[in-house]
Amino acid sequence: MTCLYMVIALFIVAAIISFVLSLLGVLFVGALRLIPIVMLVLAVAVLLGKVKISIAHDDDDDRR
Repeated sequence: MTCLYMVIALFIVAAIISFVLSLLGVLFVGALRLIPIVMLVLAVAVLLGKVKISIAHDDDDDRR
């Protein structure tokens, strides 16, 4: 009987993990669908001068 309870518990845990991973997958796919919109908004903000993007490089020669 204990083995039966262990199998049932494993099925319940597997179902919960599967459900959580499914929700995370939906969120991830939803986030991927928003990438073009976010990039468009960012490009418009940069072109209008609302956002400034700068890249700074460190000129250290000590990295050898």
